Amino acid sequence: MSQISKKITILDCTLRDGGYYGNWDFGRSTVKRYLAAMSMAKVDIIEIGFRFLPQEKFLGPFAYSTDEYLNSLSLPTNIAVAVMVNARELINYDGGIEKAIKILFSEKKKSPVDIVRIATHSSDFEQCFAIAKKLQILGYRVFLNLMQVSSLDLEDLSDMARQIENWDCIEVFYFADSFGNMNPESVATTVVTITTKWSGALGVHTHDNKGQALANSINAIEYGATYIDSTLLGMGRGAGNAKTETLLVEIVERDLGEYYPDALFPLILHDFHLLQNQYNWGPNIYYYLSAVHGIHPTYIQEMLGDERYDTEQILSAISFLKKTGASFYSLESMLRAISGITGDECGDWSAKGWAKDKNILIVGSGPSTKRYIDDLARYIKREKPIVLCLNINEFVPEELVTAYVVCHETRILIESDRYSDLIKPLIMPLSRIPKEMRSLLSGANILDYGLRIKEKEFQIFENGCVLDSSLALIYAMSLASVSCAKKILLTGIDGYEKSDPRQQEMVTALERYNKLGGTIPIYAITPTTYPIKQRSIYEPNI
Repeated sequence: MSQISKKITILDCTLRDGGYYGNWDFGRSTVKRYLAAMSMAKVDIIEIGFRFLPQEKFLGPFAYSTDEYLNSLSLPTNIAVAVMVNARELINYDGGIEKAIKILFSEKKKSPVDIVRIATHSSDFEQCFAIAKKLQILGYRVFLNLMQVSSLDLEDLSDMARQIENWDCIEVFYFADSFGNMNPESVATTVVTITTKWSGALGVHTHDNKGQALANSINAIEYGATYIDSTLLGMGRGAGNAKTETLLVEIVERDLGEYYPDALFPLILHDFHLLQNQYNWGPNIYYYLSAVHGIHPTYIQEMLGDERYDTEQILSAISFLKKTGASFYSLESMLRAISGITGDECGDWSAKGWAKDKNILIVGSGPSTKRYIDDLARYIKREKPIVLCLNINEFVPEELVTAYVVCHETRILIESDRYSDLIKPLIMPLSRIPKEMRSLLSGANILDYGLRIKEKEFQIFENGCVLDSSLALIYAMSLASVSCAKKILLTGIDGYEKSDPRQQEMVTALERYNKLGGTIPIYAITPTTYPIKQRSIYEPNI
């Protein structure tokens, strides 16, 4: 074990990592108290947020952390300010890395930001040199954060450490326990492996999936790491991180630094306790299993945040994901990155004329479906429309359904064990389903209507469509539009609050549909917040 002789530096990244809950949109008063508490506690660095390139959805101020916004805050003068960039976002920017950096950063002398941390996967590692060098020229301190380190071969990790040493532009090399599956022993091995080739400062970013974030951080310190990440109450993606308040207590108890953790306690017990009750982050059996099986914790976070998924469904999804591997941020990005699957708009089934001269009723899973189900049942039995149910809906009896529509891989994964029991057909794009998932569909009656994903596109054909994303409603509207139906009616498509990014995603898709021309008119017959023409389930002759 190495002797602890260097100063420990604490980097609190609550507003950055914690921003995965609530879209980086923290209340102004909470932020003010946070900054004051960090200053009193004598934390060394605050990573105040990301610097994302512009995105077509609402994200709060700490997703962009612009100089203009940061200058509007009372930033402590005794703490360095950091932001994080995702290497892949800059690498994939159409205008190139240099132009992307120019969009995001001015010279350091014009910015309140002191440090830029580059988050990267091993696959993008080598291209980070160009990013780091440019940021160094602009005057910033540059840190590199290598994610998913537990999945790397130690020889490869050692080679990357050697390369960073030769770059001569990285001040601190961080490794991240992205899956939360490391233990104190593997942390020690990682630190020793890196420091044989890297002579600079070493940092660690731990996750608490297995309840070992604090122990892993302390062990990293004992073996030579000097930069340690943490967040208030552990607020961070998935199970969260090492807790700043407990980390500081341990550091002070070990006489490793002069911090004042008591300054954080009122903020934790009020603001962040309320946030934890709202978003429910922290370790549980699901995150533990995701760590053991190398599943990205975002899967668990998304399923836990969706009331449609019960315990059995989540466990079933984990069981499948552990077999296929799911280390990327989402199944969608995993498919694109690993297999390049974007789908094909030419399925084996043609929807042309399928609903000729009939109305199509698309049934979503919004609360209005449950509320009006008795009246919907009477309407369906009386008017006999074609009924498309988006995914499996426990409140809609199967005898009312003509076909089920499903196109998102995660939803297929979660509901797959129920498909073989369905009497009615499933409409889905088989070209979007990886081979590993095909076995889950055995016994199901499938109508293969194609789907290809292409950014900002909306095209509809007899056998499939080209869409910007795999939204089940838009996919269903596409096949309904070529079915020769009279009208498309919607129920259970309730929408979200204006600030919810899912609302804007759907609004954008609806706008693209309306611009196509020649499409079938759409009406919502139960309440919705989307910009759709309204009718009523109770009016005669809809």
